[in-house]
Amino acid sequence: MNLVIKRRLRVPLIWLSLPVLAFTAFAACGDGRDDSGGRTTSPAASSPTTQSGPGAITITSSPIVGQADKMLIISAAPQGPTFGPVAQACVPITSHNFTVPATVLTETTAGQAPCGDSTPAARLSERTYALTAGIYVPPAQTAEVEISKTVRVSGDVTAQIDGAALSR
Repeated sequence: MNLVIKRRLRVPLIWLSLPVLAFTAFAACGDGRDDSGGRTTSPAASSPTTQSGPGAITITSSPIVGQADKMLIISAAPQGPTFGPVAQACVPITSHNFTVPATVLTETTAGQAPCGDSTPAARLSERTYALTAGIYVPPAQTAEVEISKTVRVSGDVTAQIDGAALSR
């Protein structure tokens, strides 16, 4: 008797699964008409990829004006209770209208000056970090002007510093 019930249930399930499969294929592929309105899109533009996991932070900026011959020091620390920065970059400001070139934050080393020897690019765990960017006149240890922002690391990310906020 169980065998007969199973056969009766198997047939309706097969018939029900065909329309569901057809609907899914139609929804995924569309109806074949061009609904782009004449616009073309590249596969990369229509299907962005989401990164995850550890990554590096690359810093750029809008123009920083009036701060020539000073040092821009950027640090990243995990948001929340922390023991200090885990990544940093030192960028000499070489002109009165300066834009930070793409600069990858590097690992910090205990006891090392922020602009000391070169260290490898920092691979940061996936989480939110507080970025601090300050303008310094070496050897000063206090920033003339400083800004902060947060950045979420989920794979490699680029963060732009607001140059106007750092300008004179």
